[in-house]
Amino acid sequence: MKKFLLLFLCAILLNTAQANVISGKINHNDMNYKNKIIDSQTNQPIDNAKITIPEINFTTYTNPDGTFKLNADINNQTVMFVEKDGYKIFSLTVDNSVFNSPLKLGIEQSSPFDMQISQGVIHLGDNMYSSNSANSSDFRLSANSHYLIKTFKRPQTNSKQEIIIKVGTIIGLDTKKAKEYGQNKIAKVYSAPSEIFVNGHKIAKLELNGDNLEFIIPKNLLKETNELMIKTGKNLFQTAYTDFDDIELANLRIEVKEKSYYARK
Repeated sequence: MKKFLLLFLCAILLNTAQANVISGKINHNDMNYKNKIIDSQTNQPIDNAKITIPEINFTTYTNPDGTFKLNADINNQTVMFVEKDGYKIFSLTVDNSVFNSPLKLGIEQSSPFDMQISQGVIHLGDNMYSSNSANSSDFRLSANSHYLIKTFKRPQTNSKQEIIIKVGTIIGLDTKKAKEYGQNKIAKVYSAPSEIFVNGHKIAKLELNGDNLEFIIPKNLLKETNELMIKTGKNLFQTAYTDFDDIELANLRIEVKEKSYYARK
């Protein structure tokens, strides 16, 4: 049986080792000043972290107390990035709901075994999608292919560690499960899930749009140099031609994590 694990982390406690989101109500006049970036392990504020929303050309930096203003015009869901030297790049899907409660984000310190596969946004598909498709109004890029191929070196691990592929953010999935969860407005059709392959072996399916999705890579599949492939799914109701689901991915990483981290989940 293929071994994989999906962690859909949108709002959980900050005392985990994962970057998280905690929301709390504040006065409307103060909300743009209370967004905060902290170290997920020490809970200490992080100064001069870079916050960007590429699709609307927004950039700002945190103050010495970790706070920042999000005085951006966000009409639809879009991807926000947090970057700081010595820390893993963090991405999060945001919309105008961030103006109703502040963001408090914990970011993880980077490890020498972490590998950034892709940093920015990548569009996969065939550029043919409905306005009712999940997050289609957020698409700003064009697809060059319906699949992505990257190579990576096998990181050093011991018997108490797992190697994972992390998808920082994914939008656009029009799967049956995404439809059931109300992530798109398509009435009658849906697509097959996107799939993740390592060295030709399928290790996971992508069925829901979200942030910080993690999949364990079985170690027996790994070589010294490895091929990672992500393929978008096909419209299961289109027979006249092949209609690929259009999706956008951001912030793909290979990471090493302790098995005990997953035992606590």
